[in-house]
Amino acid sequence: MRPAPAAATFSATLVAAALLIAPAAAFAGGKTVGGARFPGATSPGAKSLRLVGAGLRTKWMVKVYGMGVYQATPKRSARHLIRANEEKFIWVKMLRTIAGGKMRSAIDDGLEENVSGAVRARIKGNISKLKRSFPSSIPKGANIGFWYRPGRGTVVRFGQVNKVTMAGKETMSALWSIWFGKEPADGDLKDEVLGK
Repeated sequence: MRPAPAAATFSATLVAAALLIAPAAAFAGGKTVGGARFPGATSPGAKSLRLVGAGLRTKWMVKVYGMGVYQATPKRSARHLIRANEEKFIWVKMLRTIAGGKMRSAIDDGLEENVSGAVRARIKGNISKLKRSFPSSIPKGANIGFWYRPGRGTVVRFGQVNKVTMAGKETMSALWSIWFGKEPADGDLKDEVLGK
């Protein structure tokens, strides 16, 4: 059997390399939604996390916030986003001012729609801490982060200030379910993040 021509071998090598890097490249760039820019990677701590996707939360056709979702091993899978026990980060950029009470109500509604009563009972203390951390008014331009680290829990940040830490993977999965569960807060946002 004659050896393949050098040019053909080189082309085949390029194709193979492209196939190997394609999944990573899909998550490499940043994204802008509703004027909110999310970079292709961010580092809430020492580890760099890659962008899974970004989406826009709207209410009655009004832009409320942009959301970027980051993970150590990004996959465009709702199940993976909710269940993966790895470092991850939800970055919310407010596009309008809202009352803190509205955010608290949205948290309650999202949990009721997507999390069982038994789980809600177990994480009640953590959710109470989360809701107390919201100010009376959340201004346009505010940055809110939900940063999960295995074994440490979920840190809620306003800007660069850590406001509260909620222990346990169960609380993280419940919170992520608000946006990526079967009855998400905004189906269009979920689809945008997952690239659908």
